[in-house]
Amino acid sequence: MISLKKIRKRFGSYICRQCINKAYGIHILHQDCDYELIYPKQCPSCGELKNIVTGLTLKGYLKSLFKRGKFDR
Repeated sequence: MISLKKIRKRFGSYICRQCINKAYGIHILHQDCDYELIYPKQCPSCGELKNIVTGLTLKGYLKSLFKRGKFDR
């Protein structure tokens, strides 16, 4: 399972939705995420100005339930 705790541990902070999708292959959508209120910010992973994910909705959590990251073995 992918949690935001694992994401913060790997990347050092919250990152954008596209970087989460690329790193973990879960294909979460905009409505599957909770975002930081002050946006956009620079994503620490890709360096682009994007909305930063701070949480997942129930649907986003369910999508990530059985996924593992490329480096989480």
